[in-house]
Amino acid sequence: MAPVIDLQAEYQFWHVYERVVRPLPGGGLRLAWLVCQKVYRDRWQHPDDSDEAALSRVLFGGNMTADRASELAELHALVSRRVALLAKRGRVDSAA
Repeated sequence: MAPVIDLQAEYQFWHVYERVVRPLPGGGLRLAWLVCQKVYRDRWQHPDDSDEAALSRVLFGGNMTADRASELAELHALVSRRVALLAKRGRVDSAA
């Protein structure tokens, strides 16, 4: 079964991150939250993906600017590190 995570807690984490560290790439949490959720979902559905393959799931569409692709790549890296940290800490529960 796919792991599950408390998305409400994750939203709060990123909200604090923005206040303490800096705004999330891509326009801040309000605009980035859907991308964050996609990264969480993709990382759990495809845990063995390379970083490049995982990033390609977020970067799609022929009309994406280089700046937007860069923002998404940075956001993807942040969320991927967060997922890895949660898994290491045992904070990712199974859906069983």
